[in-house]
Amino acid sequence: MSDATNLVGTRRIEKPKLKDLAIQLGVVQREAKELGIPALVLIEGLDASEKGALLNQILLEMDSRAYEVYSTHASHIEPRAYPLLWRFWNHTPPRGRIQFYDRGPYYLVLDAWAEQAIREKDLGKYWSHIRNFERQLNDAGVAITKIFLTVPKKEQARRFKKLESNPKTAWRVSSKDWKRHKQYKPYMEQVSEMVKATGSPFACWEVIDTKDTRGAAVKIYQTIIAKLESAIEQKKKEAQKTTETHWIPYNGKSYLSEAKFTQPMERSKYKQELKLRQQTIDDLVHEIYSKQIPVVLVYCGWDAAGKGGCIKRLVQGIDPRSYHVTPVGAPTSDELDHHYLWRFWERMPRRGRLEIFDRSWYGRVLVERVEKLCSNEEWQRAYGEINEMESHLSDYGTVIIKFWLHIDAETQFERFEARQENPLKQWKITDEDWRNREKWDLYEEAINEMISKTDKPHAPWTVVNSVCKMRARIQTLDTIIGRLENAIINTKIPPL
Repeated sequence: MSDATNLVGTRRIEKPKLKDLAIQLGVVQREAKELGIPALVLIEGLDASEKGALLNQILLEMDSRAYEVYSTHASHIEPRAYPLLWRFWNHTPPRGRIQFYDRGPYYLVLDAWAEQAIREKDLGKYWSHIRNFERQLNDAGVAITKIFLTVPKKEQARRFKKLESNPKTAWRVSSKDWKRHKQYKPYMEQVSEMVKATGSPFACWEVIDTKDTRGAAVKIYQTIIAKLESAIEQKKKEAQKTTETHWIPYNGKSYLSEAKFTQPMERSKYKQELKLRQQTIDDLVHEIYSKQIPVVLVYCGWDAAGKGGCIKRLVQGIDPRSYHVTPVGAPTSDELDHHYLWRFWERMPRRGRLEIFDRSWYGRVLVERVEKLCSNEEWQRAYGEINEMESHLSDYGTVIIKFWLHIDAETQFERFEARQENPLKQWKITDEDWRNREKWDLYEEAINEMISKTDKPHAPWTVVNSVCKMRARIQTLDTIIGRLENAIINTKIPPL
């Protein structure tokens, strides 16, 4: 029997099998939705490996309300103004839904390598950031499926020529496609290294040859179904576990005790010093823009410590088009359906702009820890996740400036009372603010541990004495000036 006859026979067998698999996928997808399981399906592959056709076949058999598709192209300009993972964090799945990536971060890195924009020795850094991204999603319960579609070199050339022969499809083959075809061997060698470097027990690669497209479709179905079934089983096991939220004390260094309280600043001197610094920052912001350096400023601190006042004095003298302020409150229901870092990634700045966070992702290890809004495992894991996020931002060239505005309990009490007595400021004080004072010691422990575990050379904490608001404003501005001046001299923005 000839190979062609064998192939026809295989296709006859696989056609009903595909229908059965489509039905099975629908069943497991609905169960995953009921259990609130988010899923991510990443489909990478060579040009002419029928990625689009195979993905479309899978999607046609699914409820269109159950999934989203994000298509990645190296030619897209806007996402390139942000860190590599920004676009993918913005397209992570909420609970109960499936997110498909039609190509993902791997494609962008490999493409940049093939274009000699990234050196081979630097690939490991990119793979490390992507592995961290996937592990964070997995730890949050996202079921990750990774598929790489291949096609033999001769078959790839045949498909290119077939597309070119039809005026309606010729546009789909570019000079870049033929260039990659000539690079077939070294490119596939790099793909093999990528698969080894980025495969993991929770996000392993399934490499599928698409010479037989129907057989490839069967394998894609089976891979996705197997991952969802495994996630469903795991979710049911986790439902039987108890969540630990008992207080775990911190006995390390007290960073807050080092913030020495000094005498108030004279107002006349303050106004003079403030004006000089605001002019300097205005000049630096223009340079930041011209050099296309992104800047993240994080203002954290005790209630009534003066975060808003510091931010106001920072932005008073700079172009309003150069910055954005994100006030961080309790997460919305939509935000709770995603990984807790999702809402912050959405606000990360593009090149040349400043993003100012009034409170931040550190709420995970502060208010969520103290108020028992997350488990001990979740907030303990968050230290590493935050460090990884800030490391990725820093490697991209982002300047990260973090402040903790510190006051003592007596100062806070005085400011609370002043707010309560001032009709124009009563909106700033709530019953929750008063209630949180009762847990001052616990918050103090959590703050010290937070600084201990997330104070890094690329993202250091500056603890600011804020009993005198004027001194605090000057100190934060001085810190910003120093960091921006250093960034203008030393920061180089990578291609990805």
